[in-house]
Order: sequence, then structure tokens, then C-alpha cells
Amino acid sequence: MITKQLNDYRNTSYKVYDYTLGKKKLDFMDDFKSIHPRAWNIYSYVNKNGEGFNIKFRNLYHDKCVYCGISTQVINSSNFEVDHFIPKTVLDLKLEYDKKDIHGIDNLVNSCKMCNRGKKDFLCDSEELENLHPDNNKLPFIFYRNKDLSIEVSSDYNRDTVKDFYTKLKLDNQLRRLDYLLMEMKDFCDRYEGAPIINEIHRLILKIESKRRKNY
Repeated sequence: MITKQLNDYRNTSYKVYDYTLGKKKLDFMDDFKSIHPRAWNIYSYVNKNGEGFNIKFRNLYHDKCVYCGISTQVINSSNFEVDHFIPKTVLDLKLEYDKKDIHGIDNLVNSCKMCNRGKKDFLCDSEELENLHPDNNKLPFIFYRNKDLSIEVSSDYNRDTVKDFYTKLKLDNQLRRLDYLLMEMKDFCDRYEGAPIINEIHRLILKIESKRRKNY
């Protein structure tokens, strides 16, 4: 049985989030069904950026991309999307997937645009999908944060399907290191708020962010 990974590559040194969903999606659906009892295409409701259920959905994932870990600290919430983990294109392939499952809550996760659009039509066998689905909380065992802040594939999972997933998500992009550094700096400032050095760090953050925005 997979247990919680303490050193989740999506967390910073100063702020740790637990990505275990438990019954959070069940509670979300209870709330959703109380308002939309006959709705089956959950995606069409949670994908409306900035509206009630979109905000509640993103909160399930701490306003962070479930793949790379970037948060609304670094990019605007408008740069997040609701991702179909198993892509919508499977419906055209006439596989065993049902449209209610594809657009259902269990197949939806919170993603940044870079990850979502890079991943696109990724599909693999069911066993590997089980490993890679973020809600199963196995990603921290598959990927790790290197000392140089890059995201790498763990040796135990260094196989073609995982490497393809890693490449499509662009987890090897140098911006991932910059994003992580910005989150580290911001979480450091939050922890040591009021310290004399914090104002200077904030000035440095603003300089880095101005360059970051040009590349997203």
C-alpha cells in the first residue's frame, strides 16, 4: 500500500500541503448535487473559471497544479485549467470509456495551462494510468525535486511511459526551477514576516516575477 510521501516535489521547504484527497471529492459532489441534482457533465460546471464550483474545485488542490506544483502565488488563477486526466479524445476512439466517466469528478484534476496543454492526449495502459493519476497520490514516488530544483524521474519508475508523461508535461522545462524558487522565496517571506530582510527579498521577487510573466 502506498503511504504518504513526506518530500513531495510540489511542496516547498517552508509550506507543506497534503495532496491526499480522501473523501474531499465525495463531499464536493454532495454539495454539487444539492444544487445540480441531474447534472452528469461535472466538467462543464467546474471549468467556468472564477465561478463558485470552479473555486471550490481548485481549493481541493490548494490552488496548485497537481502535476508540477505551481501555485497562484506565481501565476494568476486564469492560467489554471480543469484537466481531463484521461483525455476527452478517448470518446472518439470508441474504447471502453463512458462520457459520464470522462467528464465526471474522478477524472478531473486542477492543472496549470502548461501541464494541461502539454499533456494533451496522453494515454497509456490502465495499470500505468493508476500510477500516474494525481488523486492516487503516487506522483511523489515517481518524481522528485533535485538539489538544483529540477524535477526528475525516480529510478524505480524510469520507464518509457513515465518518461513520455514527464516530457509531455514539460517537467524538464527550466521554468519549473524558476517557479519553485519563487514559491520558496514567497513561503520564506510568509514564515519570517516582519524580519528586516523580508522587504529586500520582496523586491527581488518582483524582479524575478517580471521576467517570469514574459515566459508563460
